[in-house]
Amino acid sequence: MKKERTMNAASGVSRRQFLIGAGLAGLGAAGAGLAGCAPSGQAGAAAGKGTDTASAASAGGAADSASLANNPLGANAAVEWTFMTPPADIPADQITGTEDVDVLVVGCGFAGAIASVAAAQAGAKTLCIEKCTTYSGRGGHITAYGSKIVKQYVEEGWFKEADYAHIVRRLTEWATGRVKEPLLWQFAKKSGACMDWLVDLVADSGLQPTLWAGYYKGPDYTEEPITHFFYDDTTDFVYLDGVSKGLGMAVLIPAVIEQGEKLGVEYRYETPCARLLRDGDGPVTGAIVGDEGNYQQINAKSVIVATGDYLDDDEMRTRYQPFTWHADSRLYIPFGISTGDLHKQAMWIGGAMQPSEPHCATIHLESGAQSYNFLHVNKNGERFMNEDVNTQSKSCVKSYQPEGKAFTIYDANSLESFAQSCNDGISGGISSDQQYRRFGVPFDMDVELKLRQAKIDQGLLFQADTLDELAEKAGIDAAGLKATVARYNELAAKGNDDDFGKPAEKMVAIENGPFYLAKLGYSFFFEVGGIATDKQRRVLDVDSKPIPGLYAIGNDGNMLYRHVYTINMPGTAFGNQVNSGREAANNVAEFLKA
Repeated sequence: MKKERTMNAASGVSRRQFLIGAGLAGLGAAGAGLAGCAPSGQAGAAAGKGTDTASAASAGGAADSASLANNPLGANAAVEWTFMTPPADIPADQITGTEDVDVLVVGCGFAGAIASVAAAQAGAKTLCIEKCTTYSGRGGHITAYGSKIVKQYVEEGWFKEADYAHIVRRLTEWATGRVKEPLLWQFAKKSGACMDWLVDLVADSGLQPTLWAGYYKGPDYTEEPITHFFYDDTTDFVYLDGVSKGLGMAVLIPAVIEQGEKLGVEYRYETPCARLLRDGDGPVTGAIVGDEGNYQQINAKSVIVATGDYLDDDEMRTRYQPFTWHADSRLYIPFGISTGDLHKQAMWIGGAMQPSEPHCATIHLESGAQSYNFLHVNKNGERFMNEDVNTQSKSCVKSYQPEGKAFTIYDANSLESFAQSCNDGISGGISSDQQYRRFGVPFDMDVELKLRQAKIDQGLLFQADTLDELAEKAGIDAAGLKATVARYNELAAKGNDDDFGKPAEKMVAIENGPFYLAKLGYSFFFEVGGIATDKQRRVLDVDSKPIPGLYAIGNDGNMLYRHVYTINMPGTAFGNQVNSGREAANNVAEFLKA
């Protein structure tokens, strides 16, 4: 049954979906109602076979020093996490029907859509289920190494092609080895071909692929020019306060699904997965789907998990990604759906979570006003960093300022100076340059001025004729602010940042009113990683052995980063969704032949 689809990532949804405020109040309630039971066809091998993996919880909330020695969380491993306890089986008399498929894809976001199409292309009878009323997706940047589009731009002289081996080495270095390096190399070797496949797939849909020109080109936090996005003829390429039209996932996912439907894929919405099914310690055999009173059993030769992350489950969030509680807001459309259902279900049948913790969070300065690379100060008016860094680093540093507050200050001439710096290839980057700027298209000052006014109207940006008035409006220390601005202007005139080492060409003096002070706020977008997988995207058990017939893709199983999302190639999470979705489907095809 097909239900009418309307994109969840609709225009006009607020970027500030919620404010944290309450902290960890009520922690533990997220797992309430899960009753323990003996392993069965639904619960499988219960999680907790060993203390050296993230799937193990201590039975009584206590652990001795020996059992904690090999656990990366130390004493945190002694907490009894309720989501790890398998619930009672669904009684057979509540299952009202069965059906058979070759491949069941659980989750219809970008990764699930990709996997469903690739599986159908391999000849598999494929069903893709989604618990929401339609597919979901957000964003639009997609990384791919060495695609035909990248090579075209290289040939046209826009940039030199990146050294992809060097990129992988940088990623591994930044992660200090706490990644699954074979997955990084696989992505480097296959993502270009996957992008070429995607471009061909949607060629008849009216979508055009292009590359993002706003990447950061500086020497220390260099971003590579391999970020793709798709658009149609309705777009104006404007990303204004979180809203855009005619580009990104809002147009790409439905185009992919349309191709899946032509291949015979059924997309079934409002159909949650209630339990994964496994034959003892053997292969996965399908899933029970639907709601109480209307359960259906789907017998499947393979199941591909593509449900995204778990950050709407407070308990899982605290267990695996506690840093995200520092965030000012959450950017997730639709809000509240990412409850880690399939992470839990995979653990209940013996699957393990990735061993490197905490998991990676994607955090950007999206819930405040634009930061650019201007002078940053805290509530005391003190400068606290070299501002010429990526949005991830700014988000983290901001969290450790007094009261977690930070601001950027600039004057009447700063925006024009920054725009010229972007056009000259000096400045740029996510949350600095414009989100969908193409090569050959200059920084759009008209759009940026509209954005500035929108932030003033929202109370996120203050304007005043004097620094004293500006400090009063923002509630920060005026004396500290004036002293910091004076020092910054002194360093700008000198042509050398003696305090933090920012490049001289980015040290723009703050001299002419009106002056602007912008609140910086960061949102977390999603968590990247979770279920342990191998190169074939097969889910691994606590002994690092693959569970036959079970695969995890996209943000469900993605050990490519450490702790915080690394954006030397903006869009790698979505690039991995294409790569892992297609890779899993191809491996499923081989599994079905065996």
